[in-house]
Amino acid sequence: MPLTAPQARSRYFALYRGAARLAWDPAAIDLSRDRADWRRIRGEHAAERYPEQIARLCALFHEGEESVTRTLAPYASAVARAGLGVDLELHLAAQLYEEARHFEFFTRYFAEVLDGEGPTGEDAMAGAPRAVLVDDLQAISERLRREDDPARLGDLLTEGVTHYMGVVEAMLARTGYEGAHAALTARGWLPGLQEGFRLIRRDEGRHVAFGMLCVRDLVAADPRRAAIVHATFARHLPNVLATVQGFAEYEHLLVDLGALTAFAMRACRQFLAAAGLGDPSDAAAFERELDAAVQA
Repeated sequence: MPLTAPQARSRYFALYRGAARLAWDPAAIDLSRDRADWRRIRGEHAAERYPEQIARLCALFHEGEESVTRTLAPYASAVARAGLGVDLELHLAAQLYEEARHFEFFTRYFAEVLDGEGPTGEDAMAGAPRAVLVDDLQAISERLRREDDPARLGDLLTEGVTHYMGVVEAMLARTGYEGAHAALTARGWLPGLQEGFRLIRRDEGRHVAFGMLCVRDLVAADPRRAAIVHATFARHLPNVLATVQGFAEYEHLLVDLGALTAFAMRACRQFLAAAGLGDPSDAAAFERELDAAVQA
């Protein structure tokens, strides 16, 4: 199916073009000062358990980026089978490359800076994080891969996009990158990790914008899908909050858990607004978020 003129002018296509224009190379980020910083942080801040918190955050990001990389391809295939448009397919193809790039960055960071220290990915992904970031995401991805009924594909895509771009990327990933970047910037630590967070957060902004736009269009095509969006958030919200609040065990917190929780809930409200379930002010915030991502 060719790319039509209206599709080439769509906001989906603009998001795809943003991915092409703002591409970056994980191998090009300078990590030399991070290695020195990491040795100093380990030596001077062990009592506050800051090294453990940084390593735990990176382990969550690493495992999370691997999971979203492995599970995205069925979304593009389902969009194609549902005939939603080449512009959506192009964005998802670009997003898959970006997810792989994020995974590569954290793989490199563990190898070159953290030296494998801190909790393993398996430890970081126990319980609530594993449920929402790995197991449940794999489950909806497999359902999308197997579904052949066009009537069911729209409903499954509504659930899948809400889970992937709404729950995982908006409520967890962008929230985590926001908090971690702010914490490191305030202390002047680990500039290479800060830069990685900044670039990944910019990519995630496009992904979240795609999700909100896609959910809005899916619900507009069938208003009963608004209930699917609401139910998906309700089902995963306990694990989202448990993942964020898991850091409350630390007496000296590196990140502001209250601010992170508020950021995550704001992301949830904006997605619900995209589905027509939110307050008008949240709907306006959704439009600003979308415009910012398109124009980035």
